[in-house]
Amino acid sequence: MSNSVSQNLALPVRMALLMWIVFFAEAAFHLNLSIFGIHPRTTFGLIGILTMPLLHGSFAHLVSNTFPLLFLGFTLFYFYSRIALSVFVQCYLFTGIMIWIFARPSIHIGASGVIYALAAFLMFLGLFKKDPKSLLISIAIIFLYGGMIYGVLPTQPGVSWESHLLGGIVGAVVASNYSSRRSGY
Repeated sequence: MSNSVSQNLALPVRMALLMWIVFFAEAAFHLNLSIFGIHPRTTFGLIGILTMPLLHGSFAHLVSNTFPLLFLGFTLFYFYSRIALSVFVQCYLFTGIMIWIFARPSIHIGASGVIYALAAFLMFLGLFKKDPKSLLISIAIIFLYGGMIYGVLPTQPGVSWESHLLGGIVGAVVASNYSSRRSGY
């Protein structure tokens, strides 16, 4: 693996690895760490802004968040290396903050809010900037992840559709902010 590829994968791989470590530690020690998810509009729930993406309710939930996180994270860091860290941190933190402010009173866990934010960023940046590289990336992400739009609807009990919707909004806003900048990516 070249140095460039390994650097582009470093943060997404570390986050995914941490998600897996937390999941297996929870199982091995019979813990219920979901209490550290986001509890909207509660003081204790603020910790969930940092911990929510690391917590998963089942093995299937963990797996379904791991691969999109790695793919979208790699895409972000590979094609937009100059802004990737800032974009990733904004998507992570602002999605959590929005969930804490606006979501229904329930415990929200999982990385899907961050995933929706990253996907929306990659989709919308090309649509806003209209440069060939960004447009091609947008088209590829829409083709691969366009079906995610159904996740913003409250169709499945126990699924935080709010984290999907709010993550998507955060990603679109971050893309809008970066599309108006003249600097290279």
